[in-house]
Amino acid sequence: MNPGKFYSILSMVTIGAGAVQIALFQLAKFQAGYFPLLGFIFFLLFSILIYHLGQSTASSTDKNRFTSVIMSMIFFKLLLTVFLVIGFDKLVEKLHLLHIVGFLISYLFFTIYEVYFMSQLARVK
Repeated sequence: MNPGKFYSILSMVTIGAGAVQIALFQLAKFQAGYFPLLGFIFFLLFSILIYHLGQSTASSTDKNRFTSVIMSMIFFKLLLTVFLVIGFDKLVEKLHLLHIVGFLISYLFFTIYEVYFMSQLARVK
């Protein structure tokens, strides 16, 4: 997958995730604060990072390198996600269920896209 295609689809995923979050908070009449936005930005930047790391390792002669980098990044993302949620809840403000739902919407949208583009990158010869 070339960078132009990656960023054009990423733009659509970003708009979709943002629209779903806005609709959720408007329908629930809930002031979400900036925690869902923090998660949104985190997952957006993480997707860009993992794409570029995956792209650089996909063309490597050592195919195990691609797999190990991607698996490490997925674990790192999961770990950061847990720390971000718990840290925000304990240190900044108490989170409500809709905060977490908004955060998980971003997680879901960007993770599905990451699986798609990583499978495309894995096919690079």
